[in-house]
Amino acid sequence: MASEQPERKKSLADFPRLGWYITYICLVNELMVLVLLSNLAFMIYGGASPKIVGCGDVPLIDAEDVCADLRHLRANGSCEVRMEAQFKSINYEFELVCEDSLLVKNSISLQMLGMMVGAAVLGQLSDRYGRKKVLTLSIVGVMLSMIASYFSPSLFAFNVTRFFAMFFTGGQSSSQITFIMEVVPKKHRVWIMTVLSTSPNYIILAALAYFGEDWRTLSLCVSAVAAGAIVMLLFVFESPRWFIQKGRLDEALLAVQTIDKWNGTYTEERAKEMEVAVENERVIFESHKDKKEYSFVHLFYTWKLTGYILTLSFTLLTASLLSYALLFNMDRLSGSIYLNSLFFGLLRWFLNAIVGLVDFFIPKAGRRVVHHGTMGYLLVALSLIFFIEVFEIEAPNLVRITTLSACATCSQLFLVAGVATAELFPTAIRTVAISFSQIVNKTGTVLAPHLFTTALLWRPMPYAIMIGTILFEVVIYCLLIPESKGTMNDRMPEPEERIFAKRSKEMVTVDRDDPEAQQLTVAAES
Repeated sequence: MASEQPERKKSLADFPRLGWYITYICLVNELMVLVLLSNLAFMIYGGASPKIVGCGDVPLIDAEDVCADLRHLRANGSCEVRMEAQFKSINYEFELVCEDSLLVKNSISLQMLGMMVGAAVLGQLSDRYGRKKVLTLSIVGVMLSMIASYFSPSLFAFNVTRFFAMFFTGGQSSSQITFIMEVVPKKHRVWIMTVLSTSPNYIILAALAYFGEDWRTLSLCVSAVAAGAIVMLLFVFESPRWFIQKGRLDEALLAVQTIDKWNGTYTEERAKEMEVAVENERVIFESHKDKKEYSFVHLFYTWKLTGYILTLSFTLLTASLLSYALLFNMDRLSGSIYLNSLFFGLLRWFLNAIVGLVDFFIPKAGRRVVHHGTMGYLLVALSLIFFIEVFEIEAPNLVRITTLSACATCSQLFLVAGVATAELFPTAIRTVAISFSQIVNKTGTVLAPHLFTTALLWRPMPYAIMIGTILFEVVIYCLLIPESKGTMNDRMPEPEERIFAKRSKEMVTVDRDDPEAQQLTVAAES
């Protein structure tokens, strides 16, 4: 143990300390997280359903079946739909109500597909051309797309501009988390990613929506925040870790030393230690030139690994399906949409903090404990709403609190699945496993907006589907995923353990320099 400590001090990753530069990075990160969250959750407000109060001179506010009455009135002649709305969404402006509201669900799925594509395309560019360049490009793209969205004259134009906004949001997401993990000191990663997470920014977004009042103004507000982030990014240095991965070690040394000076932590002694560390990094880089490369095929190398990747990917699919389905249905809840978002953000932030403290202070509280506790609450909460819907019980406040708390609790599933993936998979295929599971995760976000459309078939159907999904996930997780807290697998299975007789020639390069950053990167995406 004593012989390992000096080796760690010779790595450039050990030199960043909390100081002025890291404080500046935290401010930049907060603006970027707000931009990211504003686009992810934009349709909570942008797709909010208005309340139909009448059609022409005919009042419909007390009608038992508003949509049926509206169809009847429209069939017998044209009339102007009169609506009330807490927030003037695209539904309100383009009169997308009743059956036409399905077009908004399609719009949300299209936007999420854009994010999925953007993460794949721009994420690769980030590895090739640098974190800062792609991050800046992505936020510039978000800003321009949101400005273009402001001028959208139709739903089609809105869909096009929002697709590109989410495309660049996907690129921002994949680049930003990696960049922050590579720049901030290791010992401060957890609290920085907890405090500066998406959860508290739900509160800020609610304030922007409240004062903006309509989706066009909210689009401009998001673009203004993006502009601020772009200006602040101009004074940020490229990730020294990225320079190291590319073999540009002299540039990495210059970046680390310049950051250290700005940080107020620079000394001549530290400068000499950095030079020694660069030479050590050079040796490591040369030794990795001929390292073996792995592909997605190796995730299915053995039956055990196959069970791990399929189960953990399904856990993420379940988390995204439940979380975003409930999130994009928030406008159906009683009370103020702004107060609901405020409560949701605070509760989500509080739960993240509690789980973090429990994980730190109670060693026996492992990944399975958090998983089972989360799934147990979700099962109880959604079952309660299911029975309320089946028996048509009037309990709007109970449904409201239960739905918001269930949605907030889902964030723990992202954390558990992400951390367990990093801990269970060997270092050589850890990044590949993370990438695969994130693809499945984003598939859930595409499907989620349509989950509540099944209520057209049977009102409790969405909750029945969610309950069934939870039960299936719990069974396979209990059977196939062991406790992994405190472990980090570094060994690939032996050849005799493999399923396949031949190995795939399709390969991808895996960075194994910082497994802790890989673990926290996936956890932060929740």
